[in-house]
Amino acid sequence: MNFEALITYINSTPLTWLIVTLLSFKIGIIIYEKFNKHTLLQPIIIAYILIMSLIVLTETSFEQYFKSVEIIHFFLGPATVALALPLYNNLKYIKSLFVPIVVTLFVAGVFSILIAVVLLWIFGAELPTILSMTTKSITAPIAIITSEQIGAIPSLAVGFVLITGMIGALLGTIVFKLVKVKYETSKGFALGLVSHGIGTARAIEIGEKAAAFSALAMGLSGIFTAIFLPLIITFFTK
Repeated sequence: MNFEALITYINSTPLTWLIVTLLSFKIGIIIYEKFNKHTLLQPIIIAYILIMSLIVLTETSFEQYFKSVEIIHFFLGPATVALALPLYNNLKYIKSLFVPIVVTLFVAGVFSILIAVVLLWIFGAELPTILSMTTKSITAPIAIITSEQIGAIPSLAVGFVLITGMIGALLGTIVFKLVKVKYETSKGFALGLVSHGIGTARAIEIGEKAAAFSALAMGLSGIFTAIFLPLIITFFTK
């Protein structure tokens, strides 16, 4: 079987990319644990590298790959709902910090969007690219819908989401050490707010409180951005 025939076979078999995705993540977990859970070797990062390398090598389109792994995308919903358990276990603690949570969500959410927009504007990026960056800190499903509403490029928006998540997971622990953040709640909320699902996966490793506050931040940030960002963009583009 020549190379072109192999590529045709891979793209015509839906299970191929599903198996590749699951296997890549498993390899990521093995490497992560082998090197004592080193920050730079997050399983999701290893999986992305392996999958993207194969996609580029086989010249597979994003549409083809996504269609093959739709079942994983479907289960993202139940997996996200499962994060309600640590939230429920820490509900009293969350209620006691209601005001700081709301203030942090608003200030950090607005600042995160503004700094990205300003930097791209300084470097002369086009409007669709700038708009695509505004959804970088919310989970991918919400980013896709929101980017379509504001006139951004959904595929580019997802790319920014993935890059932001990976950077947060990679550098979050280092930043916490540099600025001497000690509380699990603060670490978790920061990871969820900036790095959405990937950051939440990292927060789960820190502890239950970190996981709870990361899930809370991810959810609230997604809702906040999905509701207010289209309104703000529409107001300024009239």
